Amino acid sequence: MHQFIDYITADSLPLTYYIAAFAAVLFATTMKSFAGFGFGLAVVPLLSLIMPPAVAVPMSLALDLIGSSQLAPYASKHADWHSLRRLVPAAFIAIPIGVYALTTVHPETLRVGISTVLLITVALMASGAKLPLHLPLPAVLGVGGVAGALSGAVAMPGPPVMIYFLARPTAAVMNRASLLMFFLFTDIGSIVTGLISGIVHISTIIVAITLAPALYIGNKLGHHLFGLASDHHYRRIALGLLTIIALSTLIQTIIF
Repeated sequence: MHQFIDYITADSLPLTYYIAAFAAVLFATTMKSFAGFGFGLAVVPLLSLIMPPAVAVPMSLALDLIGSSQLAPYASKHADWHSLRRLVPAAFIAIPIGVYALTTVHPETLRVGISTVLLITVALMASGAKLPLHLPLPAVLGVGGVAGALSGAVAMPGPPVMIYFLARPTAAVMNRASLLMFFLFTDIGSIVTGLISGIVHISTIIVAITLAPALYIGNKLGHHLFGLASDHHYRRIALGLLTIIALSTLIQTIIF
């Protein structure tokens, strides 16, 4: 752990930690490309096993920004901009709250929180709960605000917006594109806030860039796997993987 903290200040990355981080990013990217969501949900718990959440969160944001930027031209054409115009501003307002929590909450508490949020999200998505097409404005703003706070604190804006988009009777193409665009905006907002507050270091972003090949490979692999699976199977596989990650992180935190 201390070695990983040292690399942030010395701009050098021990090989064993780099391999572990590369594998985590590759897995999370493959999953996101396969399922259409879940990069932060997967990569933050995995990176938190080898580094403090205060390092894992900004690195995850930088990586997700790189990956989302590659898909932005496609996503912008199919996204639900009516909803995004309400969700994104609310998220931006709440991001500093999450960033503040990241700097003040104990790392072990954050790890437990990460696992809990992940398990709740999986349970809600697996329940098959449905939402109406049009929600009241306060509800939409609340979804954006909670997502923004989670983005700043644990790089996980996904849970509330995933439920919002995936539980409504809208086309899968629109849902996927809307999520990608929302994640892109919250990544930018969280990184900017982190740079201003000083919790995001340039060296963290540099290391994230060196891990970018894992994003490219994972995107290709996930897209290929998606073509082999039915809609029913891909959703079940994605939720199963998220459950395993959440339980592993929770058990590791409690035991060690």
